Amino acid sequence: MSEALDGIIYKLLDVLDSREGMKNFKKKYYEEFFLSYRRSVSDVNDEIMKMYTSENKEEEMKSAADNLVKYAKDKYDGTIFFRKSTTAVDMQCMMVFYVLPSLLKNQPEEDSKAFTDIICEKWKEAFPKETIASATYDEIYNGFRTTILGFNVEGMFGSKDK
Repeated sequence: MSEALDGIIYKLLDVLDSREGMKNFKKKYYEEFFLSYRRSVSDVNDEIMKMYTSENKEEEMKSAADNLVKYAKDKYDGTIFFRKSTTAVDMQCMMVFYVLPSLLKNQPEEDSKAFTDIICEKWKEAFPKETIASATYDEIYNGFRTTILGFNVEGMFGSKDK
C-alpha cells in the first residue's frame, strides 16, 4: 500500500461526527452534507484513485481496507464498555451513509465497487456480529421518503438545529 494512503485512510471515518451525520441524514440535508464530506476527504479519494492504477491494486485495496477497518476496530476497542454498542452503531451508520457511497463515486466504477466489497468483508471479519453493505449515493438519496400514505412526513419529527 502506498505510504501516502496508509497515513490518511483513517480520515474516511475520522472526519465524520456521527451526531452531525445522523442529523443530516434527511433528504433535505443529505446532498449538502455528503458533498461537504467528499470535499473533506478529497485527498484520501485522490490517493485511492491512484491506487486503482497500481499494478498491485488488489493487494493495495486489501491493505487499505485492513487499515481502515483496523482504525474502526481500535476506536471500538478503546471505547468504555457502556459506549461500545453505540460506538459500533455510529461507525456502521457513517460507513453505510457516507464512507462507502463516497468511495463508490470514485472512478473507475468497477474498482470502486471491488474496493467497497473488500471493506465490507474486512468489516465482517473485525465485527463478526455486524454486516454492512455498500450502496451508491443515488440509491440512498432516492430511498428517502417524504410522504407516507399521502402525508408529508418531512420535518414531522423535529427540525434540524443549526
